[in-house]
Amino acid sequence: MGHCITAIVLKGDYDQALAETFDLYGIPLGFNLHLFFIDHYYSAYWQAKLEATKLLDFAKGTDRLIYPNEFALVELLQMIAHSRFVTFAVIVTDYFGGVGDQFAQVYQNTVLVSPHFDTISKALEWLGVVPTKDLDAFDTVGLSKYRTNPDYLDKYDDLADELGV
Repeated sequence: MGHCITAIVLKGDYDQALAETFDLYGIPLGFNLHLFFIDHYYSAYWQAKLEATKLLDFAKGTDRLIYPNEFALVELLQMIAHSRFVTFAVIVTDYFGGVGDQFAQVYQNTVLVSPHFDTISKALEWLGVVPTKDLDAFDTVGLSKYRTNPDYLDKYDDLADELGV
């Protein structure tokens, strides 16, 4: 069975109604963290709509996965969190039958916290997850039960195409 998700993990509270206007449907993970599914079409679309031009830094070696690093992600999070200061991770998995890869980066606003938080568990631990006995941080917050991104993100493929991004 596969595991292929792309998401943001936001630390702290947010305005649920406002988030949903951006198709950001938060899933509480515990540890004051919320998961929001995105994909590269979503981030490209909002980058164009918000007329953002910058990109977030990320560690080298992410070329093995499609990693959304558009500055618009920070702008969206700042809006829904009602704060100019947000701490979050962008996470990506691409596994099938136990073979594949994952990647994560942690940001404080636009600043990459460390290029060494390249696994999702390391990123989650930095965000405050304390792994429970015999589980890593990934499984402690229940990420293994989310196998694919939700279908509502499919529309961003066409929306991004319409904008030429």
